[in-house]
Amino acid sequence: MKPSLHIYNVLRPFGWLYGLGVGIRNYMYDKGLFKSETFNIPVISIGNITVGGTGKTPHTEYLAGLLKDKQDTAVLSRGYGRRTKGFILSDSRSCSGLIGDEPLQIKRHFPDIDVAVCEDRAKGISRLADICSPQVIILDDAYQHRSVKPSLNILLINYNRNILDDALLPAGRLRESAKGRRRADIIIVSKCPPQLPVSEMDRLRSMLTVTEGQQVFFTTLEYDAICHMDGQRVPPSHDCPILAVTGIAYPDPMLQELRNSFGHVRALTYPDHHEFSRQDLKEMENTLDSMPSGSIIVTTAKDAARLSGLDLSRTLRERIFVLPVKPAFLLDRERFDSIVINHVESFTK
Repeated sequence: MKPSLHIYNVLRPFGWLYGLGVGIRNYMYDKGLFKSETFNIPVISIGNITVGGTGKTPHTEYLAGLLKDKQDTAVLSRGYGRRTKGFILSDSRSCSGLIGDEPLQIKRHFPDIDVAVCEDRAKGISRLADICSPQVIILDDAYQHRSVKPSLNILLINYNRNILDDALLPAGRLRESAKGRRRADIIIVSKCPPQLPVSEMDRLRSMLTVTEGQQVFFTTLEYDAICHMDGQRVPPSHDCPILAVTGIAYPDPMLQELRNSFGHVRALTYPDHHEFSRQDLKEMENTLDSMPSGSIIVTTAKDAARLSGLDLSRTLRERIFVLPVKPAFLLDRERFDSIVINHVESFTK
């Protein structure tokens, strides 16, 4: 989707200035004038060059699930939205205010792996290596963090907002030029339609591939069975009234999924990474009270991570459910898995 012509023309000069600054910075790293640190263990970076909406966290969790039983795996994130600074290693007492909603979501899904946050990824990797001695580190949302040179660089591109059709901030949503995809070893086109034709995959692969050996894969998002926020799997009946509560960049696919499955769905949508307030909780309770008896809230895992740490009323806590989401490869999942596993194992040979 291209930005509207009027807005694009108004904001395009600012995009040029922004792009100039980012371009100079990348040039300095590309020429070795700015230092990029490397490490003696595999460091897998997964991220994007757009502002939100590519499915980073589900793909990060896919990698964690793929590797955790084969190698001691750790995840390092910036911890966007947290109210703290510096390096923090999460534990069972961590909350979203301490480490951010996405790292908390990952830790809740994978309690046995180490999850840490640090805005300086190089320092964070060094601290993780000293404290936990992982055999592989996954960097969440670090594609543009050039102070670290990952051993494997994975770029996510939203199928519904191709970077080749987008513009630099603030005219569009690009955080750097689409040429930045050159740094990727693997490109994943995410959020594809489940029935995307192979011919369309071939067309996009041809357009996006810019370096020899670069691999392009295609994924869609699949929704799992609804479960209670505290972990108990109690799927509601299809005639249960649903209040969908979201604080994510693009809630439409989730809302459509719920509307396809349930007869009565209302929605309360908030901005991405929204920090829920008491007023928001009151709005949820009032909306539920205005709906038929037995109504429940269904939210995302990321939103549930933030909500779980709040002082929820007993009634509200009992009525919050989660709609889990995971990526599914349209083709060549085994080949993707093999590339990642072989890359990690090559460090121990």
